Amino acid sequence: MNLKVILILASAIFLIVWVTGFNTENSGNGSSGSSWLDNYVPVHSLGNGTDDFWISYPSSHPQSGQSVSHPQWVLDSLENKCVLLVLHRTGCYWCQAQADRVIELGDKYENNLTFYDLDLTLGGDIENKGYDAIAYDPDGYPHYIALTVIITPIDNNGSAEYCWHGWEGDMDESDLEGWVKDGIYYYHVNSGE
Repeated sequence: MNLKVILILASAIFLIVWVTGFNTENSGNGSSGSSWLDNYVPVHSLGNGTDDFWISYPSSHPQSGQSVSHPQWVLDSLENKCVLLVLHRTGCYWCQAQADRVIELGDKYENNLTFYDLDLTLGGDIENKGYDAIAYDPDGYPHYIALTVIITPIDNNGSAEYCWHGWEGDMDESDLEGWVKDGIYYYHVNSGE
C-alpha cells in the first residue's frame, strides 16, 4: 500500500513539474522563447543622435546624412536575424574587455541574433569582414577598436529599413545589452516574426 501511495505522489509531482516547466516565461536570457519580446519597450529609436539607431551616417561622421553601404554578408545575415559584431584584435590591451563583453552577449542571445567575432589576428575571411565592418565607424577616420555594431530592420515612416548603431572603445555592459535587446526587438517587430 505504501508503494502505491509513493508512486501516485511521485507521478503527481512529476506532472506538476512537467506542466509548470512549459508555462514559465522566458526571462530574456536569449533562449528561443519570445515572451520578453512581447512586452519589451525599446530604449533607443530611429534618429541621428548619439542615442539613436541610424539609417544614414550620424552628424558626427564626415559623410553625415549619406547611407551606409551594408556589406553583402551583413545583408545575407539580416534575412534571418539581427546582426551584432565586434571588430578587435586578440592581445589588444585597449579593446579586449569590450570584445569579451560583446562575445558574452553574442553567446547569451545566440538564438536571437547573428554574431560575428571579427578578430583581425585570425586573417582570411574574418579579417576581410573586419575591414568591411569599418563602414560602421560612427565618426569616420581614424578608426579605433574595439568597434561594436548592432544592425537590424526598423520602421521608418511605414517601411522597414536597415538601421544600425556603432561604438568605438568600451561601453558599459548594461548599456550594451540594452542596445542588443533593442536590436532584437526591432527585428522581431519589423521582420514578420
